[in-house]
Amino acid sequence: MGPLEAKVRIMATVFPLREFAAAVAGDRGQVDLLLPPGAGVHTWQPRPGDIVRLAACDLLLFVGANLEPWLPGMLKAFPSGKVRTLEATAGLSLLEAGEDDDQEKPGHGPLDPHVWLDFEIDARIVGRIAEELTRIDPAGGSEFSANADRLSARLRALDERFRDGLAGCRDKDIVLAGHGAFGYLARRYGLVQTALYGLSPDAQPRPVDLMNAVDYCRRKGIRAVFFENSVAPDLSRTLAREIGGRVLVLHAGHNLTRDELDRGAGFFDLMEENLSALRAGLGCR
Repeated sequence: MGPLEAKVRIMATVFPLREFAAAVAGDRGQVDLLLPPGAGVHTWQPRPGDIVRLAACDLLLFVGANLEPWLPGMLKAFPSGKVRTLEATAGLSLLEAGEDDDQEKPGHGPLDPHVWLDFEIDARIVGRIAEELTRIDPAGGSEFSANADRLSARLRALDERFRDGLAGCRDKDIVLAGHGAFGYLARRYGLVQTALYGLSPDAQPRPVDLMNAVDYCRRKGIRAVFFENSVAPDLSRTLAREIGGRVLVLHAGHNLTRDELDRGAGFFDLMEENLSALRAGLGCR
């Protein structure tokens, strides 16, 4: 890319899409995350300065499936077609809330948008990003394609690490003292997600939900409770105390906390930490 050529300006709503786009675009792109560190993608609200930032980008990457409920209103600030977008979940077969959750029945809830926790799906999204960037910057097509191939290979290697690492586990239940963000990961590796409440991180569990979770864990001999690093650990500690178990952290990965940002954590780092936590909590050999 010549020194006078403008880079493709890309904005992403969640951290995994930012990481994928940066890897695919390489030196031909400038990629930013719309959300500030630690902000929850479900509940964040854009400010006027964010609309200005979005107006300057060539491509907006977003997940869809109502993960970003504020986005339709934000896009209304622009004339139709002004902001070029790529919806990561478009065309995918999405899980319904409860489809990989022992606490709910499928077919009666919203769609699960946390597709980036299935690394095979990620590889498909990476290919679509490369195709879209090629439409914007045809001269970079071969570079985008080569970068996408390298990233997809890393994602498939990560998938194999998870498949091998979770193949010989004593337990299959991911008990979450929080909302059910790990349905795609559970489905991919033959696990069962059991969350105290559904997909919304703002839901508040009822006392009966906690009691049911305690009974479930005792009945199945479960001794590990997982919680997302972006939420308070109080509920997970209460559940762990009731079952005589321990608490382990999982990263949904939609955004970085300030601590993760300061230590330079990347998507693959967070997923490797998830694998270690799952192996410890599920009693894997």
